[in-house]
Amino acid sequence: MSERHPVSFLSDLPVDVVVELGRTKLTVRQLAELDRDDVVDLGRDSDTPLDLVVGGRVIARGEVVMIGDKLALRITEMVGDESVRSAS
Repeated sequence: MSERHPVSFLSDLPVDVVVELGRTKLTVRQLAELDRDDVVDLGRDSDTPLDLVVGGRVIARGEVVMIGDKLALRITEMVGDESVRSAS
């Protein structure tokens, strides 16, 4: 039997990964008044890298790229402490 770290099985667990374009706050009234073709300002400049979020924490930033007809994120910066970066 091979020796494995007691929690090594955790590395195969799936996690939700979110690419965050931006955030804003709206009142319930503003939400209720939204209609087709309305624009919601997300408060982020168009040249600002997008956040890659896992477990509510930003772990990387990047730029949108196309792979065929699909959107993807090219990582341009790793964020966070060394333990997050060394886990990859």
